[in-house]
Amino acid sequence: MLGRRAVFVGVLLAAPLWVAEVRAACGPADLEPAVVQQVSATGDIGLADGRRLRTAGLHLGPVDPASWPRPGDRIAVGILGEAKDRWSRLAALVFTFQADGSLAWLQQRLIANGGALLRPESGLDGCFALLAEAEAAAKGRLMKPLPESGRFVRATGRVQRTGEGRSAYFITIQDPEVGRVTGLLLKRHLRRFSAAGVDVTRLRGQVIRLRGTRSVTNAAIVPLTMVEQIEIVR
Repeated sequence: MLGRRAVFVGVLLAAPLWVAEVRAACGPADLEPAVVQQVSATGDIGLADGRRLRTAGLHLGPVDPASWPRPGDRIAVGILGEAKDRWSRLAALVFTFQADGSLAWLQQRLIANGGALLRPESGLDGCFALLAEAEAAAKGRLMKPLPESGRFVRATGRVQRTGEGRSAYFITIQDPEVGRVTGLLLKRHLRRFSAAGVDVTRLRGQVIRLRGTRSVTNAAIVPLTMVEQIEIVR
């Protein structure tokens, strides 16, 4: 068993340069070997060592077994922090082994195949841009958010209205498929957006893309806390 693990670790050390670039962009200094015990119907990956992972940065559609690792498969994972969510899952970058022994990035493949949408979250850092490139390239294969798959929304449209309240700014767009969506940005987060070059007070008339989770109390509102949730299309 020790010999097999040593070979596995050796393969990780000899991983392609692009894998090193992903690791450098996204945070985890090292990939670690793991063995898949199960993949749930919702895309959670249970490992043989008892840990449970979720694929960081993704809003998942129906799980297509052909695109996911299978029980017993060896994978490589980069854990994005030790904090677990309420389902005891760790956010991770996941790499699977191909027939020729090379590594493939699961997040990137799922977006390219139409099995997931990019979902901003803390810890992705430069990985967000890499996954955004995969999403842009997917075009006609891009997954459509399903009403029954949660409150996540990816909406694109021209900014019809902007407004300012006592504690927040409002940005309203109309997406042909999603409908009307209003991004809500609390003023305490404004400096973060401005520092990144996103002036929410001057977006009216521009075409933008909003990503995020709809408010529990108002499905038309998407709270904005991360710069990556607003993409200026034109």
